[in-house]
Amino acid sequence: MKAKDVSIGKTYAVKVSERICPVTLTGPCTYGGWYGRNENTSREVRVRTAARLRFEVAKREDGRWARVSA
Repeated sequence: MKAKDVSIGKTYAVKVSERICPVTLTGPCTYGGWYGRNENTSREVRVRTAARLRFEVAKREDGRWARVSA
């Protein structure tokens, strides 16, 4: 994914600690990248580059996360 395609407030699949987790971006970081909230643990994470973002996800009716079709 490229930095120009990233939007604050959307949820993306992000590689965090060797796992891919849903992360909602909450705002830009002054040092580069973005701050976000891991939806599985509710912890704050910093996404340093857009390369860690895989694709946009949304919660389905059954509570599981699914890829948003483009």
